[in-house]
Amino acid sequence: KKLPSGVELNIPELGVENKLITFIEDKTKPVDKTTWFEFDRLLFETGKDVLKPESQEQLKNIAEILKAYPNVNIKIGGYTDNTGDPKVNKKLSQDRASKVMAELVGMGIEGKRMEAEGYGDQHPIASNDTPEGREKNRRVAIRVTKK
Repeated sequence: KKLPSGVELNIPELGVENKLITFIEDKTKPVDKTTWFEFDRLLFETGKDVLKPESQEQLKNIAEILKAYPNVNIKIGGYTDNTGDPKVNKKLSQDRASKVMAELVGMGIEGKRMEAEGYGDQHPIASNDTPEGREKNRRVAIRVTKK
């Protein structure tokens, strides 16, 4: 996928990067509080805010997208499943969202264009009754707050 900046990204057709670009470029899609895009290749060490090395490609792609669309602002949301202490989960989700934001700042994106919030086990996207559902609920997502 070629960006307006001339940078070419090698991204999966159904990946978060493509969905984000499509949303940004679609003038008929307004910014709202409910349109989130889940990172699909962002991995953390269990119970920590430490990103695994394989997360770097997707973070670099998101940074390039934000550079190519300088008017776009985003919110990064961190989420957990419902196992464990809710207060610990809320802090972990905040720490992970903040970590993603810090990584993007380190890649040249202005901090004032982003905000990060941890939601803990609020807003599940799957049932917490199965291991697969809990895995889906442990995520970091991105929302466009300004186009």
